[in-house]
Amino acid sequence: MNRWFLFAGISVLSVVGNHTSAEEWGAYRLVSASTPEYCVEVSGGLEEGAVVAIQRQRKNSAQYWKLQEDAGMLRISPAADPQLVLSAASGGAKNGTLIVLQRDRGEAWQRWKTVRHEAGSYSLIAGHAAEQGLDHFGGVRESGARVDLWTYRADDVHLQWHVRPIAGSGVIEPDEAATAGYQPPALDESAILPGRIHEFQFSESQIFPGTVRDVTVFVPAQYSDQQSACVYVKTDGFNPFEQKMLETMIASGEIPVTVGVFVRPGILPAPLQGTSGRRNRDFEYDGVSDQKVRFLVDELLPWIAREYDLNLSTDGNDRCISGGSSGGIAAFTAAWHRPDAFSRVYAASGSWVAFRGGHEFPTMVRKFEAKPIRSFLTTATRDMENVAGDWFLLDQEMDKALRFSGYDYQFRVVDGRHVQGYSEYWREAMAYLWRGWPERVQAGPSAPRAQEVLIPGQNWELLAEGFRSTRGPACNASGEVYFADTTAGRVHRINADGTVVVFAEDSGRPHCVTVDADGAVYTVSEVSDQILKYSADGTSEVYARDLRGHSIMAHPGGSLYVTSNGDKPHGPGSVWHLRDGKATRVDTGIRFATGMAYRPDQWLLSVAEGHSKWVYSYQINADGSLSNRERFFHLHVADWDDDAGPESLCYSREGRQFVATRSGIQISADDGPTQIILPVPDGSRVTGVAIGGAEHDVLYAFCMNRIWRRRIQQHALGAFSEWLKVTPDKL
Repeated sequence: MNRWFLFAGISVLSVVGNHTSAEEWGAYRLVSASTPEYCVEVSGGLEEGAVVAIQRQRKNSAQYWKLQEDAGMLRISPAADPQLVLSAASGGAKNGTLIVLQRDRGEAWQRWKTVRHEAGSYSLIAGHAAEQGLDHFGGVRESGARVDLWTYRADDVHLQWHVRPIAGSGVIEPDEAATAGYQPPALDESAILPGRIHEFQFSESQIFPGTVRDVTVFVPAQYSDQQSACVYVKTDGFNPFEQKMLETMIASGEIPVTVGVFVRPGILPAPLQGTSGRRNRDFEYDGVSDQKVRFLVDELLPWIAREYDLNLSTDGNDRCISGGSSGGIAAFTAAWHRPDAFSRVYAASGSWVAFRGGHEFPTMVRKFEAKPIRSFLTTATRDMENVAGDWFLLDQEMDKALRFSGYDYQFRVVDGRHVQGYSEYWREAMAYLWRGWPERVQAGPSAPRAQEVLIPGQNWELLAEGFRSTRGPACNASGEVYFADTTAGRVHRINADGTVVVFAEDSGRPHCVTVDADGAVYTVSEVSDQILKYSADGTSEVYARDLRGHSIMAHPGGSLYVTSNGDKPHGPGSVWHLRDGKATRVDTGIRFATGMAYRPDQWLLSVAEGHSKWVYSYQINADGSLSNRERFFHLHVADWDDDAGPESLCYSREGRQFVATRSGIQISADDGPTQIILPVPDGSRVTGVAIGGAEHDVLYAFCMNRIWRRRIQQHALGAFSEWLKVTPDKL
């Protein structure tokens, strides 16, 4: 990931003093508050002792400065030579001490404290002289007026500066360019061939029923049906500029032969005259479900391919999607849900705000395992702000989240208003997004917490399918995993080598399986009201009667725990303790009690609440009773779901709690929050989770008819496990 980034001055400087580690924030001009047409510039070359003065603003790298936090102070260096820093000459502290460039030696006179003023300007106070501030010779309005130290007064505007980000900059080379980076290749205009355009209205959607929308299709001159064409989707309709750019970049070879699909949001027409239809843009674009990408992949693109006899690629590596504002978040959302359908995204001023859950995206990017998406994002210094949020701030949150999880992306802050720079950066964005094609876009390493669990290169693989309703798995000491296929009435076993066999037939509609410390297998049923105990050869006996259970769990102490929900589909649910076949209710009032797991140190029990976002925590007492109940573990709920749907739980020996949910497997910290979310490749709800395998390091995800697996850096825990100390997780 190559990250070019600028923060607005207020965002940078307001945090100085709250951190002790150094962090670079981007490139800026230091503009005089009293003489705003002037800014700080190095006079002469970039060398030790060079004098600093003010000059009129111009495209000159001598006016570009890097700001960096350092032990609560600000380090200011020329963007073209970060080894030099803004310094008080010879460490002087008197009025008139010149400001020069010096090699950074970490001296106090080479650091600056910031004071923010109501007008948004800042005073820069010398690190070695608290009464002295950065001044420009009494505010003399002439080029070359020197910058020096002067006695600080809060009302002296000559000691105040505006910190202005340089649009589009990041790494600034020592030349006259205002921005660095992409340079389009030279191209003879005669090589640019005009494509053809098709325009129509699409009204055949079942995903957005009754809607009508304008669609424009661009087919390049180089298109041939002998090879599938790449696809570019624009979410907010046709722009002739983009047609020209597609023609140009196909001719230059910067992007492959690409068919453009420009689609507007739908409208549900009013059935009577004199009033407006229903605008669908916010619903379709700001909604963070998979509806929009399903509309594109399942309805619109196949229709276009048939109607115009086009050979369009269906591989996400060959498809790019773009948009601005709500169209920007719609583009990213499409790739987020279906990177197999779109792996390249350009989003300008994306609406990562609280219209329909978009403000949760930065958090989701941090928690979910990284996806194979390459993106180019922009935002504007004076971007939109309304009841849904502040675009500029939330776009920066997305930038930091993508960086945190190791995504392949670029981020630009543009000096301007909402969606400023979309056209200006379009070509650079496309060159970046398509670089290296047809090499596949790769997922990044994911966030640090995920890296502690996942193994690079060890991805999900489909172990088995064809089941009816896989549920309630449990592992034994050999790494074998037992699970129920409830509707089929069977218990299966996954052997340590990964083969799947039938363990027991006609087992009374088992809903969950557990294995005790001696290796005996138990099942519970929501139909038969019986708990069955199985020996190693699969023969069974009735262990307990008259208990209609959802889940069952063996505790190392020799007892069992069962959750039940009676005859009511939404509870209230109860927890039962069983010893020697006798059941005692130890808690009730849970909104549909589902899976259970105990911590490796064996004194805390987790019980999932299936119709909420919670997992309860209890203390297990010596007699098996429960106390100190808390609605403790907080699960992620997708915006389009009513609850997290937690079903099955397990712990690893390392102390991580794994929860099977609608969003995938959620991994919780010991103090309650979800830190990692692992969706399965087809996006299915996970109904069961277990760790097993020959080395006890294989994670299994049960998804009704399918079972997925992958190796991880965690190990199976069961009733066979010894007591283990738990160490608190990092934040």
